[in-house]
Amino acid sequence: MTKSTSLANTAYLLFIITTLGWLSYIGSSILMPILFATLLAFFLSPINRFILRFVKLRTLSIILSFLTIVISLSIVAGLFSLQFMEIIESLPSISENIKVGFDKAIDIINDKIPFVNLDSKSIIKDNISIVLEGPLNVLSQGVISSTSVLVNIALTFIYTFFILFYRKSIRNFTIYQFEKSSRRGVKETIHEIQETVQSYIGGLGLVMIILTILNTIGLSIIGVKYAFFWGALAGLLAVIPYIGTILGGFLPFVYTLATADASWQPIAVVVYYLIIQQIEGNLITPKIVGDKVDINPLFAIFSLILFGSLWGVSGVILALPMISIIRIILDRFESTHPIALLMSSDIDSNRSEFVK
Repeated sequence: MTKSTSLANTAYLLFIITTLGWLSYIGSSILMPILFATLLAFFLSPINRFILRFVKLRTLSIILSFLTIVISLSIVAGLFSLQFMEIIESLPSISENIKVGFDKAIDIINDKIPFVNLDSKSIIKDNISIVLEGPLNVLSQGVISSTSVLVNIALTFIYTFFILFYRKSIRNFTIYQFEKSSRRGVKETIHEIQETVQSYIGGLGLVMIILTILNTIGLSIIGVKYAFFWGALAGLLAVIPYIGTILGGFLPFVYTLATADASWQPIAVVVYYLIIQQIEGNLITPKIVGDKVDINPLFAIFSLILFGSLWGVSGVILALPMISIIRIILDRFESTHPIALLMSSDIDSNRSEFVK
């Protein structure tokens, strides 16, 4: 291969990547429900196959598959919404309370470290209401009043239904786009992608439940009001890798700072979430999700930034499963196998592969 040919191939590749990225960005409203539906269909597929053993009507079996997750999510969402509305109604008084809380905290800092000489009024004058009200107002708008969110959820369920209904035809169509010699490898790739998605979604769901229970119990012991809401919120935010746990602990800390009866309670919230973050990151998630999402932290963070820039919060949620699927596909081709190794969590142990 000549140098000019190599440069031409690189240029073509960059053009394709740029075009796909641009189309993904401008078509995010169309693409997001389809991607979420595909991942959900992968997850529900084994549940649907199990139900089909007893219910032979495909339409009914798919509906029953949906109900297995919809009912449990509806119960949690109902309890979550009740406490959420109470918190939203009390936001004005909380903002005033939190100013007093920050004043006390800064006074303590100035007493212990006199040379710092912080001015509480200048710090909280314009920012304190944004710190507390901003995230909650965004959450309230996104969960309650956003028509586009409701439309996307409806489209996701509709697409999921039809993907499950026509899954064999879609699978066969995909396989038969390749030559006969490659079809076995395509089947194995599809099976590996399905296992990865099922492991990730199922494991993440279990992690959310565990974190919700642990956080609710911990915050209740500390004496934080609406412990279930804050615990469930932190559990839900675990869907955002790295950032979610920090944000899930920051919001109840700010709320406790505004409403706590004792000065030790906000500190206890911080300490508790630091401990929970370590347990979740080093014990719960690795044991439950396992090694199916075989992506090293460098590419995981890169994927969060990339997909987040393209698709916002939806992209952040989709980042890990999407980058894992891309790694699986790249691993199947000899020319892109080194890239898959570079993305994997075993990159350090496989470093000798790059010099063969």
